[in-house]
Amino acid sequence: MRADHKGKGTRESGMALIIAIGFLAILSIIGAVVLDVATRDLAGSGTLTPVRKAFYTADRAVEYSMNREILTNISPSGAAINLMTGTTSGGIVHKAIINSVNVADGQLISGFVTDLGAKSLPSSMASYFGSEFGANVYHVSAEAKAGPSSREQKINVDASIVRLFKLDDDTIFRTSGGG
Repeated sequence: MRADHKGKGTRESGMALIIAIGFLAILSIIGAVVLDVATRDLAGSGTLTPVRKAFYTADRAVEYSMNREILTNISPSGAAINLMTGTTSGGIVHKAIINSVNVADGQLISGFVTDLGAKSLPSSMASYFGSEFGANVYHVSAEAKAGPSSREQKINVDASIVRLFKLDDDTIFRTSGGG
């Protein structure tokens, strides 16, 4: 007994191949879209990196300006301390210390620390610390650059520093970034 299927026409011949090609086309389109999105994200992060590095360098200059040696050697009547040319008591230029982290991360291109003078404590702080404390306010302006010369980015950061001190002996109690 032999079964002969010649008489039956099958309309399904080649259908698996067509479905496989269809799925392959859909997967190819999805892959191309994912590749395009990933490429755009990488390009976008590459352009933001120099901005971030410049900001971190300028921020590093502000943090460095909270150094006791800088804050105690400046007065409201005196000139601002230039972070580009000013030196520590050991003769090291402030700029060299700020840029010493990693020059590829960014470079300080200008920076000044100015003493705005003594201020009275706000009532909320005076009630907490009492009348035995005073505050000096300093303004820090720092500009930094980062990135290759073709995509170099510059950023400027202005900040205030508040230094709380004991009125009777000028002992620094706390130094922190202010608003």
